[in-house]
Amino acid sequence: MSNLASQTATRIKSLCAQGYEHYDTQDYKGALRVFYQAWLEVPKPQTDWIEAGWVLTAIGDTYFRLNQFHQAREALNSALHCPQAEGNPFIHLRLGQSLLEQGDIGNARRELHRAYNVGGTAIFEREPEKYLAAIRDVVTQ
Repeated sequence: MSNLASQTATRIKSLCAQGYEHYDTQDYKGALRVFYQAWLEVPKPQTDWIEAGWVLTAIGDTYFRLNQFHQAREALNSALHCPQAEGNPFIHLRLGQSLLEQGDIGNARRELHRAYNVGGTAIFEREPEKYLAAIRDVVTQ
C-alpha cells in the first residue's frame, strides 16, 4: 500500500540500523532480536507496508547467515508479499540460495534466475560460485 506514518517508519528504520550493527559484527542472533523488535512496530496487516518488506528481508538474510534456511525461506517468501518487494534482486537471491541449500533445485533456479535478470552478475559477485553456477546454463555472461 504505502509508507507508514513518519514516526513509526523512523522507529523501524532506527531498529533496523541497530540490527545491522549486530549483523555487521556477525552477531546474527543479536541482529535477529532487534529485527524482530522492528517487526513488532509494523501495524497489522503487516504485508500492507513497504517497511515490512525491509524487516522481513533483514530477518531472512540473517537466518541465511545462521544457516537456518527454512526460516530464511519463510521470511523471504513473506517479504515478497509486501509492496515494492517483488523483483528486488537481493530478496530473490537470498531466497534462491536458501532453496538451493534445502535441495529445492527447481525453485532455487527460478529465484536465482530472477535475481540475475534484475541484478545481473553483480548481484552474485560476493557470493560463493555455486549459486551462479546453478543457473549458468540459462544465463549469458
